[in-house]
Amino acid sequence: MPILTDRQSVPPALTARVDKSQDRILYALSEKDRAQFYPSYREGFPTSDQQHQIDTGSFKSYPEWEDYLAQLRPTVMVSCWSTPPLPTKLLHTEALPLRYLCHTTGTVRRIVPREFLVGGGIVTNWGNVISQNVAEHAVLLILSSLRNITHWRAEMKKGHDCWGNGQLFGTRSLQGKKVGLHGFGNIAMELIRLLSPFNVEFLAFSQNVPHPYIKSKGVFPCADLKELFRKSDIIIECEALTEHSRGSVTEELLRTMQDDSVFVNVGRGDVVDEKGMAAVAAEGRIRIASDVFQREPLPKDSPLLNVDGVILSPHIAGPAGDWFHRCGEYAMNNVARYLEGKPLLGEVTLEIYDRST
Repeated sequence: MPILTDRQSVPPALTARVDKSQDRILYALSEKDRAQFYPSYREGFPTSDQQHQIDTGSFKSYPEWEDYLAQLRPTVMVSCWSTPPLPTKLLHTEALPLRYLCHTTGTVRRIVPREFLVGGGIVTNWGNVISQNVAEHAVLLILSSLRNITHWRAEMKKGHDCWGNGQLFGTRSLQGKKVGLHGFGNIAMELIRLLSPFNVEFLAFSQNVPHPYIKSKGVFPCADLKELFRKSDIIIECEALTEHSRGSVTEELLRTMQDDSVFVNVGRGDVVDEKGMAAVAAEGRIRIASDVFQREPLPKDSPLLNVDGVILSPHIAGPAGDWFHRCGEYAMNNVARYLEGKPLLGEVTLEIYDRST
């Protein structure tokens, strides 16, 4: 099925489906969302009796949004970061016969009430389209930590002869290291692919992921987090957030890691005891890098901001700036697949919904 690329045209299959059905598609996006994720539609999506668009920045109040939905009664909606939440009181009523919400980005909990899924509503998001980006960023943080990148500029500014002195900077190689994966989803699969050329040995632990499945990927399954952290030279945090995983990476657990080992978090901030991580990092025994935090933006009084050597990135692991349009194309392809009755990509099931943030 072709992806929409010309804002003046609609794929034949999409047009045929719209002409034969009562589906009403609503693109509920802000101008910024459209420009970032749908650059081919900067001036707007094609509209008809069955296709509508609204700039979500135009609503002055939530009741205006509710009234608009009740008036339009969409059956399919394309949403993004700016889209207001679906009104629970209208779900599964004649006022809002929405059957499918195609979310352009990741987490849907802010927009979609759980009741929508329980009642049979279908939701998709960007699925694994950004897994490669997140894994790339994790590799950047790993290599930067191993090579002690935060110390380079300070030593060079001193002006003395530090050139080529890897010992001075405490640099380490990635080759042959034991890499522990806390989490075993799409990001972990991409990390295995990206890191395999470094001749690393993989270990993993993820709650409810069967050991035979982990073994089938050429990875050693650990019995628990203690074994994973104790045996690994590098830990990559990419576990989904659940009530079981929340706060599971404790200060005590981090202290079981070997000297000069690396802990990288590209998963969820709430999985880690952040104060404990800052305390361990301040001792300088292990190297820490994180892209996600319990509060974002990171508060100015966060102890992590004052720990020398910690690498912090502002939740930019994915998508990269030149990847946004791929997320939009993925969403448009899903809309076409839905209208054609084809299986959807990146579907958010109740299990996935409950594990998300």
